Amino acid sequence: MMISAEILSIPPYLSTSWKNISSLHAVPDKDKFTLIVTLNTGVQASIPSLEKTVINSIFEAHGRYGSTQAIETLQKDSIAFPLSGNIDLMNSAMQHNPAQADSPEIPKEILEKITSIAKVLGLSDTSELPKAEPHCNCPFCQIARAFHGSEAEAKIEEPVSDKDLQFRTWDIKQTAEKLYIVTNPLDNNEQYSVFLGNPLGCTCGQKNCEHIRAVLNS
Repeated sequence: MMISAEILSIPPYLSTSWKNISSLHAVPDKDKFTLIVTLNTGVQASIPSLEKTVINSIFEAHGRYGSTQAIETLQKDSIAFPLSGNIDLMNSAMQHNPAQADSPEIPKEILEKITSIAKVLGLSDTSELPKAEPHCNCPFCQIARAFHGSEAEAKIEEPVSDKDLQFRTWDIKQTAEKLYIVTNPLDNNEQYSVFLGNPLGCTCGQKNCEHIRAVLNS
């Protein structure tokens, strides 16, 4: 068995790279679990009798791969912009440049990727980020506008429904009949599979756990 940053190999059931895997589901099976791996082609592989520690390692590796791919996608968009959350480092690496005031527009989708990835990496407070210079279209000013613009949009008040006022502990998504994925909305790496069939179970290994209760109450 191999669970690495690039490959998931569990002979004789499956051996492929993470880029070929669409999703993972774990179904309780007595004191162990059956892992269901869905490939990008839609083909599913069912791997029985896995320990909880192995299941956790597989899900963690898959989560790390997804984060790495998101960062690499941003880098391939050819804009060198540090997103470590260190404002001083960011300012020293990229400054307003009047000589580039007439630069062409950065594609909207690239700006959206920059702001979304920055938030994932912890750059949620843009108060220290210098604002764009008026009438300047240098890359720094374009990115600065994107950051401040996304922050301003987030502050726009919207009607709040009774449902919105309820505290949401878990995000719940049904992936198959009687099978649900329960995710911590504050940490996407904390994820469990809940099966409401027979036997009732959760990949956390506990009976009557809060994940099962969350699905039953959803």
